[in-house]
Amino acid sequence: MGKMIECVVDSIRVSLTNQDRITVLKEKDAERYLPIWMGIPEIDSITIALQGVAIARPITHDLMISILNALNIRLERCEITHLETDTFYANLILEQDGVRKIIDSRPSDAIALAVRAKAPVFVDEDILDEVGIRPEDVLPQVQPEEDSSDHDVDIDIFEDFLGQLGSDRADNNPPDDPPAEDPKP
Repeated sequence: MGKMIECVVDSIRVSLTNQDRITVLKEKDAERYLPIWMGIPEIDSITIALQGVAIARPITHDLMISILNALNIRLERCEITHLETDTFYANLILEQDGVRKIIDSRPSDAIALAVRAKAPVFVDEDILDEVGIRPEDVLPQVQPEEDSSDHDVDIDIFEDFLGQLGSDRADNNPPDDPPAEDPKP
């Protein structure tokens, strides 16, 4: 396992062509992005937490946070640890009374819990190196002498690219069937 890099949830994307859901993580201190395909319930759960939507009854991830709080267990962080056969793996790092526990998790559940607990999300640097996307990887090369107003056009092109992520999905498995989370950019 490589160095762990802190990331934030940059956006939630929905493909207009096939309704795939994608959570896009962004490296906290750099312009590198990691798209992760997820199932609809997990994406909805993350979106509800990010938007602070009040719901009448707790959904599964809210219930989990309530259980952790009742047992005096703190979610320190979530870590996306490795990628194997187009499937991401993650861990929840928990602390209770000074004892640290590592719990295997799907990245979608780990992110949904981390957002609620306001815990950081970390991604193994090897994963970011392998499947992370930088704007310069998808933008046309800009010559230094060009007008700086072209930068806005480049960002628009990159935003368009991010918006199309779900349309290039190679497999026909629904995103909530194993493998539930894959890195196909």
